[in-house]
Amino acid sequence: MEVRSSGLTVWFRGRPAPALADVDLRIEAGARVALLGPSGSGKSTLLRAILGAVPAHGRVSVAGLNPYGRRSDQVAIRRRTGLVRQGGDLVFGLSGRLNALAGTTATWTLLDWYQVTRGRVPVRYLDRFATLVASHGLEEYVGARVETLSGGQRQRVALVRALLPEPELLLADEPTAGLDPVTGATAVDAILASGARTIVVATHDLAVAARFPHVLALRAGRVVHNGGLAPDAIGALYAT
Repeated sequence: MEVRSSGLTVWFRGRPAPALADVDLRIEAGARVALLGPSGSGKSTLLRAILGAVPAHGRVSVAGLNPYGRRSDQVAIRRRTGLVRQGGDLVFGLSGRLNALAGTTATWTLLDWYQVTRGRVPVRYLDRFATLVASHGLEEYVGARVETLSGGQRQRVALVRALLPEPELLLADEPTAGLDPVTGATAVDAILASGARTIVVATHDLAVAARFPHVLALRAGRVVHNGGLAPDAIGALYAT
């Protein structure tokens, strides 16, 4: 899914400067993009704007659809997008399994609902669910209520939720936050191998950014780099 913006500006009430300022960009379908920048640079806001989730001026399109337009466009974009929010954004009181399955509810049949209400994973998702859970080391934890899990475990459940429906567009906001280096590297491996056609990962971790062939760098809400970047040049870009 191709993502485009023109003159995209987001200004939150009470802030002295815009969170995003006149952002023009094109992320080609199939691109693997690291969205890099320090805290407060506008990374999370840009991901939310791509989904039409913040008030904005300018134009945004996702696969030719307008996330700020008709309800049908908004629904179509969200059904084709996997999202990992910063902090995981899981539903406490539910198990890791149910939270992970929540990313596929838009396509559930009556049989799927029947199986889930009986504590089972729908048959058509069973193999992929088992593979993702195993790859993130969650076999012993998916049956537990998410509030009993560690922050890192909850983050891994959120990744499984986003990857399970095999989205065409994957937006991940600090997906390695709270993970140790080894587990974080495994998470990035899973993202890059997920099958999502277009991937945008917001991060302030230079090691994560170095894994991606395309770097989109923000500073104070403005694009300061958009394109390929050698790994040894990423640190200098971040510091400018």
